[in-house]
Amino acid sequence: MADIVISIVAKLTEFLVERAMRRAQHFLCVGKVIKDLENEKKELTSERDSLLGRVEQAKERTEVIEEPVEKWLYDVNTLLEEVADLEQRNRTNTSCFQGKHRLCKQMLKKIEAMRNFKGKSNVQPFCRRASLPAKLAYNQLLEALQEDDIFMIGVYGMGGCGKTTLVIEIVSQTPNIIDIQSKMADMLNLKLEEVSEEGRAQRLWLSLKERKRILIIIDDLWRQFNLEDVGIRLDNDYNGKVLITTRDQHVCDSMDCQKKIHLELLSRDESWTLFQKHANIDDGFSKSLDDVPLKICYECRGLPIAIVAVGSSLKGKSIANWNVALNSLRLAEAIDDHVEEGVKAALSCLKLSYDYLQNKEAQLLFLMCAMFPEDYSISTEDLIRYAVGVGQGGTFSLDSARDMIEANLSKLLGSSLLMHAEEGKDYVRMHDVVRDAALWISKRSENRQILVNLDKPLSTLAEDDSVRGCFAVSSWYKENQVFHQLHAPHLEILLLHTDVKVSLNLSHATFEGIEGLKVFSLINSFLHKQSLLLPQSTQLLANLRTLRLNRWQLGDISFITSLARLEVLDLRDSSFNELPREIEKLKRLKLLDLSRCDILQENYNEAIGKCSQLEELYISGWHLAKYISQSIVDISSLPNLQRFVIYAGQINAPYYVKRLLEGVDFNISSLRACNKNILQIAEIVRFESLYGGCKNIIPDMVGVVGGMNGLTNLILHDCQEIQSIFNTTFDSDHVVSIKVDTTIPRLVKLELLHLNNLKELCQGPPQQVLPFFEKLETLCIRYCPKLHNIFPQECSLGNLNTLIIENHDWDDNCTSGEVLFSTCVAQSLQQLKKLVIICCKELKHIIESGGEHFVMPNLKTLHISKCRKLESIFPICCFEGLPRLENLTIEEAPKLKYVFGECDHQDHSSHQNQIMPPHLKNIELHRLDNLVGICPKNIM
Repeated sequence: MADIVISIVAKLTEFLVERAMRRAQHFLCVGKVIKDLENEKKELTSERDSLLGRVEQAKERTEVIEEPVEKWLYDVNTLLEEVADLEQRNRTNTSCFQGKHRLCKQMLKKIEAMRNFKGKSNVQPFCRRASLPAKLAYNQLLEALQEDDIFMIGVYGMGGCGKTTLVIEIVSQTPNIIDIQSKMADMLNLKLEEVSEEGRAQRLWLSLKERKRILIIIDDLWRQFNLEDVGIRLDNDYNGKVLITTRDQHVCDSMDCQKKIHLELLSRDESWTLFQKHANIDDGFSKSLDDVPLKICYECRGLPIAIVAVGSSLKGKSIANWNVALNSLRLAEAIDDHVEEGVKAALSCLKLSYDYLQNKEAQLLFLMCAMFPEDYSISTEDLIRYAVGVGQGGTFSLDSARDMIEANLSKLLGSSLLMHAEEGKDYVRMHDVVRDAALWISKRSENRQILVNLDKPLSTLAEDDSVRGCFAVSSWYKENQVFHQLHAPHLEILLLHTDVKVSLNLSHATFEGIEGLKVFSLINSFLHKQSLLLPQSTQLLANLRTLRLNRWQLGDISFITSLARLEVLDLRDSSFNELPREIEKLKRLKLLDLSRCDILQENYNEAIGKCSQLEELYISGWHLAKYISQSIVDISSLPNLQRFVIYAGQINAPYYVKRLLEGVDFNISSLRACNKNILQIAEIVRFESLYGGCKNIIPDMVGVVGGMNGLTNLILHDCQEIQSIFNTTFDSDHVVSIKVDTTIPRLVKLELLHLNNLKELCQGPPQQVLPFFEKLETLCIRYCPKLHNIFPQECSLGNLNTLIIENHDWDDNCTSGEVLFSTCVAQSLQQLKKLVIICCKELKHIIESGGEHFVMPNLKTLHISKCRKLESIFPICCFEGLPRLENLTIEEAPKLKYVFGECDHQDHSSHQNQIMPPHLKNIELHRLDNLVGICPKNIM
């Protein structure tokens, strides 16, 4: 027995000695690691500085640094910053052996990383020649902006040469005084209450005089206009400059530009560099094709927009395609218009890109984009509806047609024939030179001629037979679009945009002569709806497939029932008596848009339910809440409905949402008899004042609906029957074996507002309800007075990025309890970005005691207000767990002494030298009666 004891003691002694030796060896090695870190940092910094010197010399020679060089510098700078941070942490860290051990391991990783970068700064190619014309123009422009005695600057050059790349675009082409004034006011944060142009101009001038330095840019100006009309006076009181861009030097002269800068075309070398980039080729590829690519590039005559379009269209093409392209450019048909030589080259090059689309639908879509004015932001949704009208998508479903049209739009974007507009990804626009080319192509085609009218009454065009051979006519004349008759037997598209402040009477017009019309759009852009009277002959439009009447008082719309081929009916922002029940005659109707409509007959008349072929339905408007609730059951019976956005105005519907439904005062039990209903596939659902016996979502609502597998967002407002969200325990008779993660597998956002009887989020075994929390990304709980202890102790919030909890100021109940997060929950908040807590009157701590070792690596915004018992936010030792905190707001917390309090655990002393979170930008502290400081003692 003694031998056994001696053996155990010996082993234990051996273990302790070995452990002590390892620690001793570790501390002996730490000094060497720190020294190695310093040496590697010094050597890499020296190599970086040497490269920076070469970069500066290249820039002085007006050369452009290649991207791999820039990337090496960026990566090295990032690494050196991380090393500096690590050194700082080592200097201020007085923690135990394990803390030093972790730092040492991190140092070794950084040493290895620096060694991987050393000796690799000689990246090739290093730089290239900059575009000389653009560089010269840039330098001249910079000098002019710095000259105190120059107030008017003009940049001129042919279309597509890159003028706009030198400036920030504000307005376009022929100046619209009101538009310019409005944009200037927005940028000056000025409210213009005056109605007249003169009054608005005076208000702007008074504002401009008070500004120290201001630059006003007017892009793509085509003719002279008076700056004083928009409120700009170039006198001694004006402290700024005006910069214009134009194609015509005479505009610079007429505007009295003191400095005129000519932006020339690209040199051959510059053209070739740009062409190679967009065609994704190199010199070797060109030589292998007997320099055919180089010759094609030279045919573009140095015009950037032509080079980009042609290069993009030939990317990845065969050798035969390259040869055909060169022959096409050299043998291009003569351009008989009186245009400058460079524009002729541009038109020929863009025609080549058009031909290489090799897709008639994409080519037609390209030409259709030219129907809009210059620099117009074209809604892709409008394009799709017009394209469906002319037969794109064929007999396929509307979803399939959308896919085909969107694929063609992507092809046009990829070929640089279209570009994204500033409004976002659901808008596109054409460069003015590309649009010129599209109109030129359409003019020379046999059956695709397009007429765009901007400044003449439509009746004038009808009288002089301008429209006779047209495929499409779009008129943007802002006055009355009255016409008697259009003789255009080939006309398929008629787009009329007006801005009338009075009624539009077309009752005396006739659609005889354009019976082949497939798309008819009549839009009033004036703020208020105006009365529209259509002719009796509207019923003759037997081939009409897309009808768009927006922002009109229409009255009786029974005429639509005679349009037997109608597929798209768009009545956005209009008012009418009622949707006729005879709409069931429209057997081809696929899309019905009643967004923001006024339906004067308030009670639903079952008309929508008769549209059996309907695939897409859009209804919105706060005054249609009753109409919508009455129609939900009927809508649910539509067998082909795939897209729907139906709400009464309480939701900001994202443009990309396909399936959204809002019901106000809706009886959920009315869906019980429906085998199929739209709630089964809805993505976003909002119910206000829901009734019908549902005490929870699962199992009650899901049981009535029959499954909600598509649900991603759920908003419940003022639904007083709701007592819990998920209840997987039992009803009166049997256990409910429902799993949240399989019943609503995609739910990521939950908003609960004014649910006065909500007591719990979840009831049931943890294994069934906890998966719900794991998927949740956004949780908003407002004014739910009976809800307590939101999160179960063991739940994980690994995907939660936004949490908002708010109670009424007068309500003594507290949704959060004394502690918001348990230690387990806090440790799971890896994705949380925003935390807002308002009026939680019992809340004392965000995290329970002992939860100091947590990490919220993505938290950026923390807002706490009116939590009157709050004692602490986070302990100071949690700083390392809040690396991205930017905004911190605390108000009305009378018991709070420190924003960042002391640590409870034994390693408190190791955090005495902590610094504030590195990205913290704003701290707002209001009405904190007992606040002593940001941190206790002198920890900061």
